[in-house]
Amino acid sequence: MNSKRMRKRNLRIFTLSNSLMAFAFGLFGPFYFIFINDFGGSIENFGIAVGLVVLSGALVSLLAGKYSDKFGRKPFLIFAGYASAILVFLYTIIGSMWQLYVLQIFNGLIVALFETSEASFLGDITKKESRGADIGKYDAFVGIAEAIAIFAGGFLAGKFGFEIVFYIVAIIFVITTTIMFKLKE
Repeated sequence: MNSKRMRKRNLRIFTLSNSLMAFAFGLFGPFYFIFINDFGGSIENFGIAVGLVVLSGALVSLLAGKYSDKFGRKPFLIFAGYASAILVFLYTIIGSMWQLYVLQIFNGLIVALFETSEASFLGDITKKESRGADIGKYDAFVGIAEAIAIFAGGFLAGKFGFEIVFYIVAIIFVITTTIMFKLKE
């Protein structure tokens, strides 16, 4: 397969996979504070929980970038995708705020691995002459999928509760990550 066809194929697969992943994030992301509140947490707990995600992610980003250059993007994308599925499932079985905080730290690590590898892979599979247009299309598809999910997530969480939404999200993460095996580096 020539380089141009491989890039286009990778971009289509990557856009599909990450649009589905954004859909999954959209199902529960905006309602996360309500989840923490239902869990017994306060606005202060929410601030700590989100701060832990950002801090742990920031600390691992440098290593994620360095090692994705060395070992390739695909292993990090696949590891982060499956790890995200496990983490989302674990949210349904925790019982204390300290357990939530531990999950938040791991969540930050996994998000940093994924986002750093995602951005790098997008750079790898787009040509300089059309990189802006290609990434713009990618972001549009991913953003639309996430917006649709936000609308649906409120309905699903209200009707069935957070637990079922988290199970759906974990299943979607497994499916989207499995799709990434078709990527070629």
